[in-house]
Amino acid sequence: QSFILILAVFLPHYCVTCFTTHPSSVIGPTSILLSRRSSNPLTTIAMSDTQETPQRSPLEANTVWKHVNHVLEEVNPSLTEKLGISLRPITDWKESFKGDNQSLDAPLYFGIELVNTGNEKKKDQISFLSFYIGYSTWEGLCVFVDELGQMDNNSQNDYDAINKDQLFLQILAKIAVRLGSKRLTWKRRPPHPTWYQSNPVGPPSILEELHIFHMDQEAMKVYVNHDSSEPSLSSTVPSLDRSSVEVQSKTILESSSFASHNKFSMRLANANNLQDAQAMHRLVEGLAIYVKEPLEDIHCDASDYLVDGSGSHPLYYTFLLETPEETDSNKSGPEPAKLTCGNAIVYFGHSYKGGRYLYLEDLYVDQAYQHQGAGSLALKVLTTLALKMNCQSFQWLALDWNQPALDLYQKKMGAKIQEGKKVTRYTDRKLKEFADGFSKTLVEM
Repeated sequence: QSFILILAVFLPHYCVTCFTTHPSSVIGPTSILLSRRSSNPLTTIAMSDTQETPQRSPLEANTVWKHVNHVLEEVNPSLTEKLGISLRPITDWKESFKGDNQSLDAPLYFGIELVNTGNEKKKDQISFLSFYIGYSTWEGLCVFVDELGQMDNNSQNDYDAINKDQLFLQILAKIAVRLGSKRLTWKRRPPHPTWYQSNPVGPPSILEELHIFHMDQEAMKVYVNHDSSEPSLSSTVPSLDRSSVEVQSKTILESSSFASHNKFSMRLANANNLQDAQAMHRLVEGLAIYVKEPLEDIHCDASDYLVDGSGSHPLYYTFLLETPEETDSNKSGPEPAKLTCGNAIVYFGHSYKGGRYLYLEDLYVDQAYQHQGAGSLALKVLTTLALKMNCQSFQWLALDWNQPALDLYQKKMGAKIQEGKKVTRYTDRKLKEFADGFSKTLVEM
């Protein structure tokens, strides 16, 4: 159990991680909380009775598409002139990939076709880019690359030689910057392309110290002693909307397997509940203090968590761990109030090749309640949720030096390391500079 908590504690800087109604409905139109990230380009202006207050809106897919289209309008003329290709949004996966029988319910997964414009009689789709929106409790919205043409090809071929992967990553970086993301992250096996070193911005950060862990469905079933005959794992894929996740979570948490825990209980954070958002923020700061990181590195607060976790397809979900407050056992009366002592923060990702998965961004328990079973409870609940939502895998990151933890994940949970793949990313100022280098990269091709 202690190893699980150590994993969660040391990951906030590395992870690329609910509340459903607008926060103003909770705290009133004249007392809206100011976000630490109010400079985000997605910010809108909300008028109160007496003042004008900056306020962000929940992210919706159509907002992402608006920014994608803006970037494509910017880059397509030069791509067509220089390379004879253009980019267009993938709005119907079945139509674009007729042979693949693709039908996905991934509301925050986005695809862009690369179309050959050199032959006007036949504009063939030659490849595609794709990305999804994830979440970090320290940075907020993050953009993750899924498919980038032949980026995962280990051979040094013409594709790598002309640095198209650099060019396409710069296009996705432009989208990330417009969305207000401070991270563009991808996974890649070596050998690394030569542009990593020749790029004027400098090479991306390669997080060599991190292992990417995943459990497939069979491993998840074994870990939670799941009965494969249950109808919850039918061919019908549950929707990823908030209401569906709420129903499945409620069913799991009220089951005899988890409702009877002798010390801890767990619940999905209440929609519109400012106290839950503040509890989440306290725990995120507690994690930072625990690992002796400055609180100034946390760029999100309770108001951000309320907005980013709202809407029909929130960017993340928070599960709160609770324990009864200590009372005089000799006194009769109502059940004691519950104290929030930990949280687990997850989001649903998607891979074109691997399908839907659940990603664990944070798992933290207050030090006074560690080593008592709270972390194990959280992992069992989340694994069961991944199965209920028909996720193909459950994923997280772990530090390579923590051998006892690695043994726990592999030997007791049945998790496996994605051998060779490493988390790679551009962040903050370097992300903006990398995006701005698109024109120079294209000229040099």
